[in-house]
Amino acid sequence: MKVLKKILLIDHEPDVTRTVRRALESVGKYSIREEHDAAFAVHAARWFRPDLIMVDLIHSATDGAIIARQLLKDPDLCHVPLLCLSNLVSERQFMSAGILRGYSFLAVPVKIEQLLRGVEQLLFGQD
Repeated sequence: MKVLKKILLIDHEPDVTRTVRRALESVGKYSIREEHDAAFAVHAARWFRPDLIMVDLIHSATDGAIIARQLLKDPDLCHVPLLCLSNLVSERQFMSAGILRGYSFLAVPVKIEQLLRGVEQLLFGQD
């Protein structure tokens, strides 16, 4: 039996999480859970116990930043890699820094191939 890596997608837009979910599931390595309500994001992470958490900082930078801080302060979740999708960081800044303020960022819009590569790097350490 193949053990799938678990990824929690946190975004208030179901269309966004559906697209990302389909792309990730097509690889066959991941089990995905979506959370669309910022108020339940940390609870969903505690329950699902993901290997990676993706947070949208695009439309609700305040909610996303709060969620990210809560996750990093939680002793059961602080070790889980956090991938933030943001239009607040340019691709150039991401490429030069990679990790800003303790978070891994991907600047949006992001191509699905780049997203998959970023997930692979965080979960498996592959380039």
